[in-house]
Amino acid sequence: MGQPVQVVILGGGFSGAVTAIHLVRGSRPRELRITVVNPTPDVGRGLAYRFDDDNLLLNVPAGNMSALVDEPGHFVAYCQRIDPSLSSGSFVSRRLYGQYLQDLWAQTEAAHPGVIRKRVDEAVGLKRATNGSGWDVTLASGQHLSADQVVLAVGHQAPRFPIPLEPEARARVIEPWDFAAMHRLPSDQPVVIVGTGHTAVDALFCLAQSRPRRPIYLVSRHGLLPHRHRLSTTPPKPPLAFPDYLRNVPPTVRACTRALRQNLKALAERGGDWRDALNELRPHTPQLWQSWPVAEQRRFLRHLQAQWDVHRHRLAHMAAQRLDHLLAEGRAQVIAGRIITIRQQSDGVEVAYRARGERHIEHLSASAVINCVGPDTDIQRHANPLLAQLLTDGLIRPDAHGLGLMVMPDLQLQSAHQQPVEGLWYVGPLLKGLMWEATAVPELRLRAQRLTRHLLSHQGHTVAEALG
Repeated sequence: MGQPVQVVILGGGFSGAVTAIHLVRGSRPRELRITVVNPTPDVGRGLAYRFDDDNLLLNVPAGNMSALVDEPGHFVAYCQRIDPSLSSGSFVSRRLYGQYLQDLWAQTEAAHPGVIRKRVDEAVGLKRATNGSGWDVTLASGQHLSADQVVLAVGHQAPRFPIPLEPEARARVIEPWDFAAMHRLPSDQPVVIVGTGHTAVDALFCLAQSRPRRPIYLVSRHGLLPHRHRLSTTPPKPPLAFPDYLRNVPPTVRACTRALRQNLKALAERGGDWRDALNELRPHTPQLWQSWPVAEQRRFLRHLQAQWDVHRHRLAHMAAQRLDHLLAEGRAQVIAGRIITIRQQSDGVEVAYRARGERHIEHLSASAVINCVGPDTDIQRHANPLLAQLLTDGLIRPDAHGLGLMVMPDLQLQSAHQQPVEGLWYVGPLLKGLMWEATAVPELRLRAQRLTRHLLSHQGHTVAEALG
């Protein structure tokens, strides 16, 4: 038998970790050597599950959070070994889910010694090997790794503030999830959160712990907050066929929206819940998205994305109830408007904004601004060193909307010439521009499994054939 195939996975968040676990479980002994390169030792946690605060809950019930596609009850069983009262309908903490992923990684390492390993470092460059076969990975430490196959599993990039800022004002802007900086703010002075999505709600819950109670303002263009999950202990249903009400509908945003609204109205008349309709549509959203021409996709992003996001990405019921109380008590206020300027003051900043539908500009004084506008996905405008190099070399191609990367159907990356880049793959949230649904565990685990199958049995280039 020949030498094992070297697979290097760049990124050890959820997508990278689960891809590695699927690979080692699906391969024969001594067939692969898998290295996951991650900046921290905590493989699996990524940005989303690295927190120790049990007040931060998952926004998906435990029954749909298994890391393993073929074992849907895997995470629920893990939870019940800790607390038997937990069920498939429970919304547990992100801390617990991060611990689950770390434990799954550790168990996989122990069960397959020498086959799978982590490397605490960061990839800053990727070039074809000098012999023309495989890849040479340059690490931030200055060391190099050789790979036959490389999987990019980089996740979200840091958010970009919606307006340019002077250095003095920039110093007053706190990045999302920097809870330590939030706790250091004066407890009696107002704070402005830019954004009203899940990340903004996380920041609000952190800031609302202060005594005395400070005023907190959440500002976003539409002023929309996530809807809540309904109370239900029913396990998630298996995927259904493509909805009949969308068959033969013209591939336009207007026609599809009209059909969806008619279906929701009929469902409500039968005593149903709109959440069920969206849940049933979820597995087919990529098919629907890809059926629209680029112009229709742009129309959706411009006019309907905000409404879709607050209905599709919902809050756990306990989190939604807490949010309702903060709003009812006046401790938090939502403002629909656009930030115009942020200027430094002696004791903080002055935020100028124009309320939605208004012409005049209003002002807020605050000790700081929390940037919760969401990740920057446009790699042409803002990319980490690795993606910037790959973009310059023509080894990756952005999608038409600046939402991520283009890949082939088998998840090989597309070059600038729209050709597959042999031996270079992608899995993670930067698939959003191509598949739309690409940010939550139920979709990411399917992508990881699918990538694993292609890596192990790619047309004419299977791992088995490479081994001879």
